[in-house]
Amino acid sequence: MRFAEFDGLLEQALRRYAAQERDGDVAVFDHWRATEADLARVERRLGVRLPEQYRRFLLRYGAGRFLFVELLPADEGRRWVETLLAANEPGSGFVAVAPVGTGDYWGFVVRDGVCEEAVSFRYQEDGAVEPAAADFLEFAATEGLRAGR
Repeated sequence: MRFAEFDGLLEQALRRYAAQERDGDVAVFDHWRATEADLARVERRLGVRLPEQYRRFLLRYGAGRFLFVELLPADEGRRWVETLLAANEPGSGFVAVAPVGTGDYWGFVVRDGVCEEAVSFRYQEDGAVEPAAADFLEFAATEGLRAGR
């Protein structure tokens, strides 16, 4: 998916949920944007290269609540929430980016220090990983915006 297509889906979601957010019924987006320094720190400490699309997403839209999904923030200033660094172990072969709430995570499989573009689902119970989306924007649209459901 490209950002122009995603922006259209996001605009539709913003219009659809704007009234509920104004009324306090739904907290739609947190917009905790990352900086290049935040992303460089995460990559350095985890020993990985994050997917470019995901990096651009965090710089452009941010993390936190993204409608129906929680995205782990890259900055460490949010001590009351789990962050990318707190949720991940260097060298684990997987970078968790969104908790499910059951101990399972969506994230990226790591091969030779580089995160795959595809988003995968990792089960906490046995560590099994299965594909979830071709790229991060598809994941954010499908799981976050519930586009196409």
